[in-house]
Amino acid sequence: MIRFKSFPLLVFLLASSIGSNASIAEDPRTAAPPSADKLDFATPEFWETLDKKPVTDSWEFADGEVRLVHPRGGNGSLVSGPLPPNFELSWEWKIEEKTNTGLKYRVRRFGRHLFSNNYLGIEYQIIDDKPTSLAKGSTASIYDLVAPGAEKVLHPVGQWNQSRVVASGHRLEHYLNGQLVAAAKTTGPSWDKTIALSKFYGSEDFGSPKPGDRIMLTDHGGKAAYRKFQFTAKDVDPTDLETPTATGPFLGNAMRNSWADQDSIVIWTRTTARPDFVADGKEFVSISRSDASKLSKKTDPEKLLGEQLPQGATLSQMLGACPGAAGRVRLMYFPGKQRYATKTTDWITTGPESDFTAQWKIEGLKPDTQYAAIIEAQSLDGDETTAVLRGAFRTAPKVNAAKDVKFCITTCHDFIRRDDGMKGHKIYPTMTKMQPDFIVHAGDIEYYDQPDPWAMTLELMRFKWGRIFALPRNRDFYSRTTSYFLKDDHDTLKNDCWAGQTYGSVSFEQGVKLFNEEQFPSLTPRYTSVRWGRDLEVWFLEGRDYRSPNSMPDGPEKTILGDEQKEWLFKTLDESTAKFKVICSPTPVVGPDRANKKDNHANEIFAYEGDEIRAKLATLENVIVLCGDRHWQYASFDPESKLWEFGCGPGSEKHQLGWKPGDQRPQHRFLRVAGGFLSGELQYTGDEKEPHLTLRHHKVDGETVSEFVFPVEDE
Repeated sequence: MIRFKSFPLLVFLLASSIGSNASIAEDPRTAAPPSADKLDFATPEFWETLDKKPVTDSWEFADGEVRLVHPRGGNGSLVSGPLPPNFELSWEWKIEEKTNTGLKYRVRRFGRHLFSNNYLGIEYQIIDDKPTSLAKGSTASIYDLVAPGAEKVLHPVGQWNQSRVVASGHRLEHYLNGQLVAAAKTTGPSWDKTIALSKFYGSEDFGSPKPGDRIMLTDHGGKAAYRKFQFTAKDVDPTDLETPTATGPFLGNAMRNSWADQDSIVIWTRTTARPDFVADGKEFVSISRSDASKLSKKTDPEKLLGEQLPQGATLSQMLGACPGAAGRVRLMYFPGKQRYATKTTDWITTGPESDFTAQWKIEGLKPDTQYAAIIEAQSLDGDETTAVLRGAFRTAPKVNAAKDVKFCITTCHDFIRRDDGMKGHKIYPTMTKMQPDFIVHAGDIEYYDQPDPWAMTLELMRFKWGRIFALPRNRDFYSRTTSYFLKDDHDTLKNDCWAGQTYGSVSFEQGVKLFNEEQFPSLTPRYTSVRWGRDLEVWFLEGRDYRSPNSMPDGPEKTILGDEQKEWLFKTLDESTAKFKVICSPTPVVGPDRANKKDNHANEIFAYEGDEIRAKLATLENVIVLCGDRHWQYASFDPESKLWEFGCGPGSEKHQLGWKPGDQRPQHRFLRVAGGFLSGELQYTGDEKEPHLTLRHHKVDGETVSEFVFPVEDE
């Protein structure tokens, strides 16, 4: 049984209005007692109702009792004025059958995102239930957070019970009829986990003391009576303010997901030695592009790393470092607000052989459903929670559902060309406000072959992934957004790469494995299509794993997609009944592209397969290609195949390059050489509820700079 130390207390009877006499402590850690003037919980002047109606409409104040005589099921709850947040409070209560009430404390508002900014707080639950009930919603529980212990003496309906709450710093204790029944400490990973699995997720410092905290008597149905309130403001023992020492492992890269369909998804995480990256780390040794090219011919990983580190420095000390650490992790998830339907996976042990990453393929999900996902971490040698984070994802609608859908697509990121300082990329809070159902990152998520450091070893490649996904904007967005990750050349090995090549000590095959199996949610084969409702099907192409060398003469044997993927693409397009068929490609299919480029279907060196693909797509209606790779935004139309293509543009204001502003070719219907992203919105409009797909280019701040509505008349 948990006990607590006694400290000097200032005890006072409560006999007049709190509104005029209570004092508010400036700092809850050293909260001074309120004025010794007498205050009284048992008078109507002490309280107000949530709906501002007279308290006497529902409550009766007589004989020293506060009686709920006309329950209104919520709005009739009483709330006090501000009280000191560190206190002991005892009272007596009795209820009638089927009553649900309670006493809340440390009550405050948490913002419109949480219960529409209504008052919330820790609740001493009082409800008509059995003495043996040990649920988180049973009497004397810390409601929805901590269940009572096995020892509980509960007097039956109609009889008086005595309760006491101790709220001292981070320590909470609930007593019932003289026995300690439930206790908690409102800080540390265990509390974080408790909140993540509760209805109070999204609150900041829920349960911790704050100036201006209040007390509430709840009306959730049924009659109740309260009496003999004794409130004692207290000084706080310094031990009650202590936060557990964080030892890790942590979850500095949070989580990300991919390959969601109607009933499955893959979730990824990584255990780290730090809760975040090294924001004040050392800078890498500057190496010119020509010197880096020479360096890339070497194969000794130690030398490739050593030439880029300052003397005496380690990789974990560098700017942005988010090193891994061994541990074990498990995933909990539930649909909507159905926390009591939570499912929990087995533990996975993480280690250096996979850069401390873990993945789960979750199946049996419900379509068109928002899920909460909670990852818990522990050390290898203990059973205490060391880190917790909560994210979210959405599954695709049923294939026959006429469902509005919003999505975004981006490309071309890296750490050194981020545009929001140490927060990351500006597009992510912008897209968060748009609330897309999913996002596609169309490749070049990070650049191995760019400086600081030039990632010519597996260790440096992993460093870059840990760094860019520790940026708060990027990390948080992908933790709660359904995503599809495509791979291109710069995040496989190097510019315009293909099988058989090397970059420093890393082979193309190793780069493929690192991306496909370790650093991102896995899928075999790594191409698929997903139906997002009745009228939208989205294809996700793999543009690097199956390609022929760029240097190979063009002809029937030369390919980017490979025979199996191409056969699958053509077959599934033919079979699709979706009105709009959207193909997400890491590289252009239509273009136009720069004359000196030699890596995609818009280039002459892949003209044979490019013509084959465009000819096939020309036989289908409402096929649209969305592509990454290019560092400018465009919409183009091929008059021969009647095929539209949209380049989303780079995800940063600092990453536009490669095209001259104003160089608008005949295919262009829109051109903008700048950073931003692309959005798509499927809507059912008009009296007939016909589906329309609207594609828009945006600046990084979300401003719309183009708009195209499909279907369109033939040009």
